Amino acid sequence: MSWLGEFRRVPAARLEEIRARPADAYDRIVALAGMLDLDRAWQRLSALMDRAGFPVNPIAGGTPFPDASHAFGREGDSRALSADQVAAAAAHLARTPFDELAVHLRAQLESEEWVAIKELAWPPEPVAYQVDEEMERALLDTLAESYKELVAFFAEAAAEQECTVFWAE
Repeated sequence: MSWLGEFRRVPAARLEEIRARPADAYDRIVALAGMLDLDRAWQRLSALMDRAGFPVNPIAGGTPFPDASHAFGREGDSRALSADQVAAAAAHLARTPFDELAVHLRAQLESEEWVAIKELAWPPEPVAYQVDEEMERALLDTLAESYKELVAFFAEAAAEQECTVFWAE
C-alpha cells in the first residue's frame, strides 16, 4: 500500500482531446491544474466507499483512461469519470459524513494482508501484523482529512461540470 494516488479535474472537451491522442495522455494530464494528491489514503478510502455502498466510487469508478490499452499508473489503473458521474459522486460525498465510512475501517484492516518481519530472524519469518487502537485512531484521522479534501475536490469539479482522472503511482 505504498502507491500514491492522484486526481486531476478536466473539462469534458479537454478530456476527449486528450483521450483522442492516447500515446501522450499522461504527459498532458499531469500538466493540468486542478490536482488532488491523496497520498497513500486512496486505497483504503476506495475500499471504505465500496463497503459503505457508494453508488459511484470516485476513485475506482469510471472507465480506463485514456483507454484500456493506454491506461497509465503503476498498474495501468488510470480511470476517468464523466461530468455526470462526477456530479453523482459529489452529491453522494456531500451528504455522506466520514463517520459512515469509519465504521468499516476495522473490517477493512482485518481483510488486508499485512505482514511484518520478525527482527533478528534469519531467514526472515513473516508474522501477522496487528493494528492497535492507537494506530487505528491515527489511520482514521488521516483518512478523515483525505476524505474532507476529496469531498471539496469533487464539489469544485461538479460545480464546474468537469470530469476527473485518477491514477496511482
